[in-house]
Amino acid sequence: MTAAVAEHRIDVDGARLRVFDWPAAQAGAPTLMLVHGYRANAHWWDGIVAELRGRFRILVPEFSGMGGSESRSCYRDNQGAIDLVGVIESLDLQLDCVVAHSWGGHQMAVVTRMLPHRVAQLVWVDSFFMVEVDEQLPAGAPTGNARVYRDKEDAIARFRTSPPQPMPEALRRDLAQKSLRQCDGGWVWSYDPGLPPLQPRPDDEALLRDLPVKSHYLLAGNSPVVGLTRAKRIAMLAQSATFQVVAEGHHHVMLDAPQQLLAALTTLGI
Repeated sequence: MTAAVAEHRIDVDGARLRVFDWPAAQAGAPTLMLVHGYRANAHWWDGIVAELRGRFRILVPEFSGMGGSESRSCYRDNQGAIDLVGVIESLDLQLDCVVAHSWGGHQMAVVTRMLPHRVAQLVWVDSFFMVEVDEQLPAGAPTGNARVYRDKEDAIARFRTSPPQPMPEALRRDLAQKSLRQCDGGWVWSYDPGLPPLQPRPDDEALLRDLPVKSHYLLAGNSPVVGLTRAKRIAMLAQSATFQVVAEGHHHVMLDAPQQLLAALTTLGI
């Protein structure tokens, strides 16, 4: 039987980051990292971890200002990549595969430039890059919600992903509860409302060209964030070994089409 999850607290660049660490059932099993997106947390991956645990050592870090990691008074450019590099080096990780969602995938692309010898392959899941395509830009993330909810049930009832999408109600409620933290006067969402807004990066094409690790791109078929033309150009620039469409999935594909996502990962040997 697989041992219980460990929880690390790692100081990176002045903030303590939370990292979940599920051991493999057997010594020598591959190491897999799952990376969440902007204003999300490790629990986005709970359903995927439940299916894969035991076969891999699985690590799920949380970026500063998100989930159970500490916030910062100031976030540096590519702070997410700096956070991930700190986690990888502190735990002395050699990652056989990283599966990274949305903005987390952009930050992982930066990580591969900083630590190419630590990552064997990278799987992007509906990750946006500012590449040259004739395609409308998606709506930006709304302003962070700093509201204090006096009633926890009221907060849970209002929880939606960004962008909003369908998912089973039981899953929505569970994720909402795990995305709240208690504070003076009630409950707040477990991300820092002072996180810097997402901005298009004019250097993304250069970031993707000659990526130093093997990559794969998985596009959510119903994504309002990444269109087919953009996704194909991302994969072309990075010379991705595989391009697949998870036809039934919305942007947060692990929440509404987890079995289809797992099937796509299986074709990649995961």
